[in-house]
Amino acid sequence: MQNDFTIDDFLGGAVKLKQTQYRATSDAVLLASAVPARSGQSVLDVGCGSGAVVLCLMARVPNLQACAIDVQDEMITATNENARLNNVLLHVEKIDVADPPKEWKELQFDHVFTNPPYFTETPIRQNAITATAHKQAVSLVEWLDFCIKKVKSKGTLTIIHRTEAVPEILSILHHRMGKITLVPFYPKTGCVPKRVIIQATKSSKSPFVLHPGFVLHNDDNTRTQWAEDVMRHAKALNIFGID
Repeated sequence: MQNDFTIDDFLGGAVKLKQTQYRATSDAVLLASAVPARSGQSVLDVGCGSGAVVLCLMARVPNLQACAIDVQDEMITATNENARLNNVLLHVEKIDVADPPKEWKELQFDHVFTNPPYFTETPIRQNAITATAHKQAVSLVEWLDFCIKKVKSKGTLTIIHRTEAVPEILSILHHRMGKITLVPFYPKTGCVPKRVIIQATKSSKSPFVLHPGFVLHNDDNTRTQWAEDVMRHAKALNIFGID
């Protein structure tokens, strides 16, 4: 029996995404907006899911040499289908970050980005695909170790994650990456941030920067202007030096 699916618009319709059980969220668009890629550069989406992040990035930046990896066959199929749906050339490969193939040992990219698995336990009401996507088969240390190794010298690693994961992420990046910038995202003014983006540059000695962050929604639950620009109009986050 074929799973039900929908075709959903992202970036105001610039990206079409076929989605089944595992559905992309605003995290995907936020992460894509923060990657400082330029036309012609190579990029890697680690744990691509259905391809939302890399496809949103490709909609903003033309002519990327883009690669996306995931460990689940269902997600590889979904990303390939979504690449065809959006008429883009995207290399998609099944890779286990805990045990990558030998031919991946020397591969590196200008920009690596990831939305790592969040949960170590599976909520009862999750379906099998969503449960596997959110359950950490490997530790965050292993996941980010793979990502760091895939970044070229002077290249960037961009991560979106829960706020409570910040101490562990910073400890993993410490002494291995520089120019670390932490950006919190607040649901509304006065609320505690639930998500952060952390970006770091390999072979950089620039100091750590704590950005004041961004508010996603006004008091009436409408998006703030910058959030509307990012979510609907593919505007890049200029905090990372993106044009």
